[in-house]
Amino acid sequence: MTLCQLDDEKKKHLRDKLEEISIKTKIIVDALDHKEGCLLCEIKTIKDLSLELNELASLYHFQTSFLSTVTGMEEITNAVTTLSEKGHGALIAIEQTDSLEQFIIACNTTGTFIGAEASALLLESIFYPGNPLHDGAVIIRDGKIVSAGCVLPLSIEKYTKEGKRLGTRHRAALGLSNRTDAIILAVSEETRKVSVIQHGVLHPIGVNMCEHGINQNFNPAAIDYQPLNKTLQ
Repeated sequence: MTLCQLDDEKKKHLRDKLEEISIKTKIIVDALDHKEGCLLCEIKTIKDLSLELNELASLYHFQTSFLSTVTGMEEITNAVTTLSEKGHGALIAIEQTDSLEQFIIACNTTGTFIGAEASALLLESIFYPGNPLHDGAVIIRDGKIVSAGCVLPLSIEKYTKEGKRLGTRHRAALGLSNRTDAIILAVSEETRKVSVIQHGVLHPIGVNMCEHGINQNFNPAAIDYQPLNKTLQ
């Protein structure tokens, strides 16, 4: 994501978060000079703020790079929002320049051919727990769901950079992204968090699903964020 793609509001949110990290860093430096304060507590605060910054930047990257340019992405993000809110896991691979044909062919033995326009309702149905296809991946090409229930190659990576264990869906997402330029969306059943995976990198989107409805006074710099379909508009 280049700065030219960011409007003034997005730049301000990122600048505010960076300044907050800078202030916390100065507190640590002062604590070292004066031998006062809880060093470990302050360092943990910086780590948490950095994770928030990463999630916020990932959200803006998704907005500026994918939402308006990928066919069917609005329906896909609406589905991802609902799936996340309900705690239903999902794995969606969107073909880009690199062909996913070999994975579609392989899906004939593990999943099923769909051949329908990508819609939120159809995606929600596919990933509904109990559906025979819900544990596999959906492959989308030119706004159409080609196949569902697909098995993707697993990454050898088992942990995130933060040391958290990766689930099978996220390992499959990384595995495919290491081989192709596909855009992959993963929803965690356990945390309900949404991640965008591309080029072998997992980007958590800065969105936490709200259990009590939508907060209309959205503040992207806060820890709790609005549902995905609202923040991506």
